[in-house]
Amino acid sequence: MTDIVQLFSGIGVVIDEAIHDDNQTPNGIQKIVQSIESKHIPLLQFEDLPDDEVISKLHSISFLILDWNLSGVHPIPKATIDDNIVFLKKLKETCFIPLFIFSDEDPHTIEVTLSEEGITAKNSPIFIKKKDELDTVEKLFREIESWLKTTPSIYVLKEWEKATREAKTIMLSELSSIHPFWPSVLTKAIQDDGGDKNWELMNSLQNNLSYRIVFPEFDNDIISLEKEGITKEEVRKILECERFIPNNKLPDYPFAGDIYLIEDNYYINIRPDCDIIREKKDLYLLKGSIVDESRINSDSDDKIVFSQGEFQEKINNCFVAFVDGKILRISLRKLDIKKWNEVKVNRCGRLLPPFITRIQQKYSSYIQRQGLPSIPSQAIK
Repeated sequence: MTDIVQLFSGIGVVIDEAIHDDNQTPNGIQKIVQSIESKHIPLLQFEDLPDDEVISKLHSISFLILDWNLSGVHPIPKATIDDNIVFLKKLKETCFIPLFIFSDEDPHTIEVTLSEEGITAKNSPIFIKKKDELDTVEKLFREIESWLKTTPSIYVLKEWEKATREAKTIMLSELSSIHPFWPSVLTKAIQDDGGDKNWELMNSLQNNLSYRIVFPEFDNDIISLEKEGITKEEVRKILECERFIPNNKLPDYPFAGDIYLIEDNYYINIRPDCDIIREKKDLYLLKGSIVDESRINSDSDDKIVFSQGEFQEKINNCFVAFVDGKILRISLRKLDIKKWNEVKVNRCGRLLPPFITRIQQKYSSYIQRQGLPSIPSQAIK
């Protein structure tokens, strides 16, 4: 695993009403701040919860430390707890980061309060600990590392952020060293070709970046952790999130892989992005039907065979798992052409590469297939 300090490099935020207390000896939060700063990690420090404008600008921070009792009054006023909950929910809409609640309050009580508000370790990367258990550099980073090793979502996030940040710096430095007006060169090339500058410039940078990333050596003990109780539905949702984006998270223009629900039938667009971007008119749609999952590996004559992680497909169809929690069988027999403006209200989401690419390739092969005469049985028997 990459060194814990490197993984958490970047600007952190600390919110604690006692952070600037003038004491002869450091208090709990001041010891924590000193430990972090001793590792040359810069910190933004607040004595109270920041306002909405500041929250909206915290999208690039590396982590956040929050004291649960910012009032300094005991017992904690309900208003203080309510403010914390509102803040955490707003922060979650701004960024996905590790949240450390380091407080003098009982961690279990805090955990119960958060759970009652729908904020749990399952949906939010929160680590709760008492301040007096983190009063040295060694204790602080040991506890964070131990938590990280049991929180694969944050571990992968931090390794991915580090690798992406390094690749992005190299790419942009390289382009800018050639000429600071490099965006205009790429934009002119796109426009001369009749392309959409917004989509193609972004796509070009994203592709360039992805091929520059040096893949980290993920710690197998962390990423292979299995949580007891994960359900079949949750596994499906994770796989669906990997390959399918719902419509409410997509921009308002069409792409290959867009899936439409029209009169109880699913259709998937296989027209290449470059054609769609230039015209934004006709979509090339293949019809899909929902698979009756009782037929999977059944004893029926029309069973669907699933083996070694794949569905057995015929030459004229392919399977897509999962869309809206369902498995679709896409027929390659007929291509429907529809206008984007006529069906865009029916779009339910987008299937991502390489899954849509495989369907495009299989359709291309299907329409170019060469029929052959059958061999008479007497030539064999």
